[in-house]
Amino acid sequence: MEFKELVRKRRSIHYFTDQTVSLDSIEYVIDAARWAPSAGNAQPTRFIVVRDEEIREGIWKSTTGIEGIMPQNFIKKAPINIVVVTDTEAYRGKQSRIRSDLFSIQDSSAAIMNLLLAAANLNMGACWVGMFREEPLRELFNLPPHIKPVAIIPFGHTKSKEKPRKRKSIKEIIYYDSFQ
Repeated sequence: MEFKELVRKRRSIHYFTDQTVSLDSIEYVIDAARWAPSAGNAQPTRFIVVRDEEIREGIWKSTTGIEGIMPQNFIKKAPINIVVVTDTEAYRGKQSRIRSDLFSIQDSSAAIMNLLLAAANLNMGACWVGMFREEPLRELFNLPPHIKPVAIIPFGHTKSKEKPRKRKSIKEIIYYDSFQ
């Protein structure tokens, strides 16, 4: 598949089948993610792969109780949740500590995009969920202070045929030499 076709094929999938996700598929998407760029090659991103139904329920609960946000039930229905976390201490001695919080989020975001593209390449579904309460995830996974949750990625096989959403034209988003 051509790269442009893959990018346009990727969707935020909310409907998953009960089909088991193979270890090969899990490792395929995480291998793609680990090749993302990172500041100073610090590679701060870590992946917690969750198959257990009770733990997935706990992850789902971290997305509830947020004012104005509907519960994201597809999280607990996906056979796999990948909780993406970042190590803000990964830059010690490599980059300015002043920017480590920003670098760690940027680096993990690049890894997440690679993961989502890899899922699409396997004809599987995934969705980047960034709306969650951090403290319940910290407690659920016993995360130390320097490890920060970045995203929840429900992942699995899907029958969903999500249609492309309208995108702004290039002319609406590109500027040359100045933001005007």
